[in-house]
Amino acid sequence: MKQLYYLVSSVFLVLVLLSPHVGLAEVAAPSNPSSAKECALCHYRWIDTFFLYGRGSELVPYQADKVVAKAEICHSCHDGSVADSRARVYNDQHHPINKPPPAGMEIPEIFPLDENGFMQCSTCHTAHGVPSEMGMDKTIFVRTSNDDSGMCRQCHKDKDGGPDKGNHPIDSTKIKFSPELRKLGAVDGNRENQVICESCHRVHGAPNDKFLIDSAQGGGQLCLDCHSDKAALVDTVHDLRISSPEATNLKGKTAAQSGICGVCHLVHGASEVMLWARKMPEKSTGYKAMDLCVSCHQKGGLAKKKILSDYSHPYNVSMMDKGMDPQLPVFSVEGRRVALDQGILSCPTCHDPHKGRKVQPGGELAAGDKFLRLTNKPSPELCRQCHSAESRVELTDHDLLAAGSKSMNSQGQSPLESGTCGVCHLIHMADNKKLWAIDSKNRSRQPAEAVCLACHNTDGTAGTKVLGKRSHPVNIDPNRRGITTTLPLYDKKGQKNEAGVVTCLTCHNPHQWDPAKEAVVNSAGKEGDGHNSFLRLKSASAPLLCANCHVDQSYVAMTDHDMTILAPDSKNFLGQTPAQSGACGACHLVHNGKNKVRLWARELGKGNGVMDKMCKSCHNKKNIGAKKVPSVDSHPEGMLITNVGRNVKGESNYFPLFQRRSGKKVTVGDISCASCHDVHRWDPKVAGPGTGENLEGRTTNSFLRMQTYSLMCIDCHGLDALFRFKYYHNSKQRGPVGK
Repeated sequence: MKQLYYLVSSVFLVLVLLSPHVGLAEVAAPSNPSSAKECALCHYRWIDTFFLYGRGSELVPYQADKVVAKAEICHSCHDGSVADSRARVYNDQHHPINKPPPAGMEIPEIFPLDENGFMQCSTCHTAHGVPSEMGMDKTIFVRTSNDDSGMCRQCHKDKDGGPDKGNHPIDSTKIKFSPELRKLGAVDGNRENQVICESCHRVHGAPNDKFLIDSAQGGGQLCLDCHSDKAALVDTVHDLRISSPEATNLKGKTAAQSGICGVCHLVHGASEVMLWARKMPEKSTGYKAMDLCVSCHQKGGLAKKKILSDYSHPYNVSMMDKGMDPQLPVFSVEGRRVALDQGILSCPTCHDPHKGRKVQPGGELAAGDKFLRLTNKPSPELCRQCHSAESRVELTDHDLLAAGSKSMNSQGQSPLESGTCGVCHLIHMADNKKLWAIDSKNRSRQPAEAVCLACHNTDGTAGTKVLGKRSHPVNIDPNRRGITTTLPLYDKKGQKNEAGVVTCLTCHNPHQWDPAKEAVVNSAGKEGDGHNSFLRLKSASAPLLCANCHVDQSYVAMTDHDMTILAPDSKNFLGQTPAQSGACGACHLVHNGKNKVRLWARELGKGNGVMDKMCKSCHNKKNIGAKKVPSVDSHPEGMLITNVGRNVKGESNYFPLFQRRSGKKVTVGDISCASCHDVHRWDPKVAGPGTGENLEGRTTNSFLRMQTYSLMCIDCHGLDALFRFKYYHNSKQRGPVGK
C-alpha cells in the first residue's frame, strides 16, 4: 500500500512541475520537511502522521510541545551498535539526566529540558550544526562552545568566580599540571596549565564521586596532584584523619569522607578566606589569617592544648615598618598573602600548617612538631629571617647548644630540643612579656638585669661568670649625674627607655660576641677581653664603650697614661695586657675588682690616702712610672682645707678634695695627687685624646687641672702661691716650705 502511495505522489508532483500553466514561483514549499530514512530514524515525529496531520499513532502519542528527546534515543546508537562509548559515557559517573536541575539553578534557553522539565543528553548535546570532530577530548555536538568550560559556567554560576566567590581558582595558570594529572584526563584551557572545570571534572566516564578524575577523599590525591608542596601534611597532627577522625567540616563531613584537604578547605561554596571549611572562632582576632589557626587552637577547639597565651611572639605587626626584610609570607587583614609593604606578620608567617613531622608509630604525636617554615635547630634559620642581629648568638657561649650545656628551659626542653633561641626565649606559652624561657624571678627587681642573673649566679649555667660586689654600678640614672649616652637604658618594666637606668644590657649585647663583626663568630669556650665579651662597643684598641658615658675620662687615650702605649707588656689583676683590656681596663675592672675604690685594677702603692695609693701603683721606683717619681709627693695633712666654691666639676677653678679611705669627694679634707692632676687629660685646654707621642710635660699640661690666678694655693700662701705650685714636687727649689 505504501509503495502505491509513494508512486502516485511522485507522478502527481512530476505532472505539476511539467504543466505549462503552473510557474515555478507558484509552487509552494512542502509542509513536510522530509521523512527520509536518515532523519526519520531519530525524528520519528517528522513522519507524516505526526508532523503533517498533527495526530499520534497507535504506538506513540502525539507531542505538540517542542521538547528534547529522552536519553534512550541517544542510547539507541551509543550502545555499541554504531559507536561504542558505553565505558566512558554510561557505565561510570556522568552528568545527571532524567532529573530536574537543582533548585535555584537558572538554565539558559539554549539548553532545553524534556516535557517533565528534566535534564537529558540533548539538553547539552545536539546532532546538528556543530563541528563533528572525533574524540571525546573535543567538543562533541554540544549546543554552544565549551571553550574554557564556557558551557559549564552558564548553568553552574555558583561554582565560578574563584576565591572571591568561595570557589577554587579558575583560569589560573600559576601551577603546572603534573604528568600524573594529565594521564588521568585533566584538560587545560586555551592557555597552557589554565585551570578550567574539566581540569578536575569529567562529565562522562568519571571514576569518582562528583565526576572527579581522581579521588579527593582519604588522602586527597586529586588535590595533591597539583598541590604537591602540601603533601607533607599527610600523617602529621594536622592530618585530622589521625588526630581528630571524628571532627567534621562545615558540610558535616569527616576527614575520611571529605578527604585530608576537604576537612579544612572547601573547593566550592566556601565563605571564608583560603576556602576555609571549619567554623571560625566566635571572637575574631580581627585578622583572618590568624582566625583560621585559632578556629582549632582555642579553648574547646581541636588543638586546645596548643593555644596562644597572654605572652607570645608579637603578631599583627608590620615587619617592614620595623626595618625587617624576611623571605617569609605576610598577610592582609582579610587573610590574603600580599607583598611585604602591604601585609603584617601572622601565624602562617612563621608556620606552614602543611609541613610537620610524621606521627610516630603507635599514634604518638611527634615531639616538638611546630610546623615551622624554616628550621630553628641546630641553626636558628627561622628567627634569623627577621632577627638577623640577634642570630649572631649562634656558636657563642650564650648559645647553650654550642656551649654543651645540659640546662633546661622553663618548658623542660634541653638546648638540643629547643634550639639556640628557644633556650632563652619562648615563642608561645611564656609567663612574661619578654618571653623569657629561664626562671628569672627573685633575681633582681630590675627585669633587664634579672634575665642575666638567671644564668650568672653561683648555681646557674654561668656560675663561673658571677657578678661580684666590686663591679660597675647598675640601676643608676645617668641623667641625674649629668651623663648623656647613646647606650640603651631600661625602665622598671625592663623596657628600653631614655629616662631609664643602667643595667647589664646597657653595656652588653647578649646576642653578639664581637661588636665589630656582624656575622656569626665561633667563640664558644673562649675567654673574652675588651674587644668582644658581648660588649655593645669595643673597649679595647679605643675606649669606645666607656667613652659613651665617660667622655672626659676617655681623653686618656694616646697619652702617657694609656698603658697600650706606655707599658704594653704590663698586666692588670685579670692578667690582661693593655691591648686586651683596653686603655680603661688597664686601670679599672668593670666586674669583680679587688678594690672597691674606682674599681682599681692594679696593686695599690704606698701613700697617705687611697687616691695617692692608686697613683703610686705606677709612680714608684719599681714600676712603670719609675722615671716619674717626685721627691715630694704629698701635702701636709690635717690642715682642714676647704674647696667650697671650687668644687664644681667643669669650672675652670675646679679643685677636688677626697676622703682618705673611700676616695669620695668632700668639701673639707686633705690635698691628694688627684686634687691637682686630672689623670685622664694631658692638657686641660685640649678636650680630646693625646697625640700618641711620649712628651715631656710642662706646668701647663702634665695632666694638671686648669689653674687660674685664683688657684687653691692662694688661700693660704697668698702671692707666693704660684711659685709654690710650680715647684711643688721639688723641695730644693720651693724654698723654706720644704725645710
